Amino acid sequence: MNAAKFFFTLAIAGVTLTGCNSGAKDSTHAPRESQTPQMSEQPMPEAEPDAGGDAENNEKHETIRVFYGTDRNLTGSPHPGQFYGTRRASLSLGFCDVSIPKNHEAGKLESPKIWKLEFRENPDKHVVLKSVEPASGSDFLAQLRQTIEKSVEVEETSSGLVKVGGEAFIFVHGFNNSFEDAARRTAQIAYDLKFKGAPLMYSWPSQEKGSIWAYKEDGRTAQWCEENVTLFIEAIARESGARKIHLIAHSMGNRVLSRALKNISQKLALTGEPEPLFNEVILTAPDIDAQIFKESIAPHIIQTAERFTIYSSSEDLALKASRVVNSFWHQRLGEGGSYLTVFPEYQQINVVDASEIDTNLFALGHSYHADSNTVLSDVKLVFQGIPANQRDLRSLLENLAWEFQNNRSLVRRTIRGTFR
Repeated sequence: MNAAKFFFTLAIAGVTLTGCNSGAKDSTHAPRESQTPQMSEQPMPEAEPDAGGDAENNEKHETIRVFYGTDRNLTGSPHPGQFYGTRRASLSLGFCDVSIPKNHEAGKLESPKIWKLEFRENPDKHVVLKSVEPASGSDFLAQLRQTIEKSVEVEETSSGLVKVGGEAFIFVHGFNNSFEDAARRTAQIAYDLKFKGAPLMYSWPSQEKGSIWAYKEDGRTAQWCEENVTLFIEAIARESGARKIHLIAHSMGNRVLSRALKNISQKLALTGEPEPLFNEVILTAPDIDAQIFKESIAPHIIQTAERFTIYSSSEDLALKASRVVNSFWHQRLGEGGSYLTVFPEYQQINVVDASEIDTNLFALGHSYHADSNTVLSDVKLVFQGIPANQRDLRSLLENLAWEFQNNRSLVRRTIRGTFR
């Protein structure tokens, strides 16, 4: 199915896509038109006292609109956080609004904290999924194009006037993530990057649990959804009107994205298209077999984008656990240090070792792509097309890979046993 037919088909199926049956158990139960929901708004907390002004002017947050594709089931719940579930369903589209507090710290996903006596979400203090609105293909595409078009700006540089903005990126989340998790993270990344364009995400039906059973099931689902993801990202590339299209995958989401790109590469080969569909593809903490990726995936996807950047780390405890689950000898692509995987045969693939990045001492070191200011700053430069040798990176293995400068705190280096 080509991109135009994809959106046309979804436009015709608008009633089904935007319906929400509170008693629906799976995607085979088509809701009636009378049950089509309106935008689902989360109950807002009572406004704090203010000396004057209307409620809108008193808001202490910004709202980021995230466009989405998902093959999760509709739960029937009007609450944004439970709007989509964990079961497999047909592909649907829509957009959601996420609040970013004005006192937001880059790399943070502010949430209520009991020790601060915060017992419910407040958009003025927290990153909150405020609303979810499914849409037909035509409505989705119209709003996406409008958002992208409005983001275009002209800046004056030393070489003259240049056009900036008008871009889009698609984020694919990993294991143990809910629709809400993915929406909040996508909005945070867009806000912290000061991204000029449309942020999109693809949310596949992860089980949202951290058990070994859930990990195995997520692995099977990551393979099941590849055709839906292929249709979605190809349609965005061909029909959105964006000047540049970037892709970001995290953890197990790299399995999802890799399969989709492999499908697209086969189509490009058949049609003989000389130009890649995507600009930058960023694979962060990829939980994928390194040997399989190097031998069976990389050779087939290299022509789909102008450049690939892989972020890896030897301090990623989640990938250490993944190696155990997947048998000790199955090295993960996202492992850094002595396990770093490089690609001397492909100049388009940049490998960046983030092992020296200072992350939360009590975290798993698996989300550095979005909670490290250092990595976020590098991602921004990647989106701008800046080559690795012109960024604040140190060469490894004669430019086969790169690494961040050591920015770990003394305490962290001592505890991690890497003091030097």
